[in-house]
Amino acid sequence: MLSYTINFDKEALKNAEKDFKHVKLTTEQLKILQELTKFICEIIKLPEIAIRATIWKALKEWQIKHNKAIEEIPELAVELRLNTIKEIFTIGKNLLRKMVKDSKDKCDIIIDIAFEKSFKYYLKNFE
Repeated sequence: MLSYTINFDKEALKNAEKDFKHVKLTTEQLKILQELTKFICEIIKLPEIAIRATIWKALKEWQIKHNKAIEEIPELAVELRLNTIKEIFTIGKNLLRKMVKDSKDKCDIIIDIAFEKSFKYYLKNFE
């Protein structure tokens, strides 16, 4: 698998990392988060904590937007659950894009690829 280096705003990454240190997850959620983080970090060279924080922030944003807890996602009908997961991946992708320091166009494509591949990885391994 090809790997890419993107220059991110270091301050934005530090802020994301600080937020993540206070996160409480179930064992299963943590396992999924860790595996997705490793997978994304194989594509984009970033500290794992930055990716974890981005994923967590995406989950939190989704919960606020829909006034639901992430614990409810597994109980959703299949189609709705898949749409929900895809929406969370899209939120995460957009959050990461906001932290890019370099040429936005090239980095956006790399981030798109990383999140699309990670969504497929999620479907294959956790759905």
